[in-house]
Amino acid sequence: MGLVSRARLRTIGWRPNDRLDPDFSCLTTVIRVPEPVGIRIESALRDVRALWPGHAYYPPSAMHVTVLNLDPYVAAGEGESGEAALVARAADVLATQPRFRVTLRGLNLSPWTVFAQAYGADAEVSRLRGALRRAFDEQADAPRRDSPLRRALPLVLSNAVRFTGPVDPALLRALRTWRARTFGPFEVREVEVARTDGFYSAERTQVLARAELRV
Repeated sequence: MGLVSRARLRTIGWRPNDRLDPDFSCLTTVIRVPEPVGIRIESALRDVRALWPGHAYYPPSAMHVTVLNLDPYVAAGEGESGEAALVARAADVLATQPRFRVTLRGLNLSPWTVFAQAYGADAEVSRLRGALRRAFDEQADAPRRDSPLRRALPLVLSNAVRFTGPVDPALLRALRTWRARTFGPFEVREVEVARTDGFYSAERTQVLARAELRV
């Protein structure tokens, strides 16, 4: 995916997306990246940030792996009570799943972001997503529905930078030394259900439930 994305960036350039909208909000499920691992990723990007400070850089506390966006399963007209029921059900479903380990390694690119690739957990995260999808009915007029690509591929990653404009080719070259660097393994013990913005920022994230995975 990284090689394809680098080619796309060179040929079509940066693409805007709604995560940059200050009013963006979503209901989602995420695995938080442990702070020591996030700090290693942040340190790897120190020189890039100094040279290209205009992009949006995730602090370690905001780095995460998305499991599944729950917006497509929120029924219109049910209000807060409907969302609360969905959150509770999602937490119950996630709590039936076992713990697992994941390793973040390498800084790669999409047309929108720089991300750390997650290894060793494709099957486990796919299982979490599958359990959630089976638990809910997707709404016909659902916003931000999963793309066919996202359904077909695991896409297990943690974003570290979100591009806010066209990307300097020199930035792409600066990331080459980090393509194979290991930032750390960690055990996934819980999944958060939260309403948040496009960056999982502390000031705009409300954690609604924490599902502890079984041993």
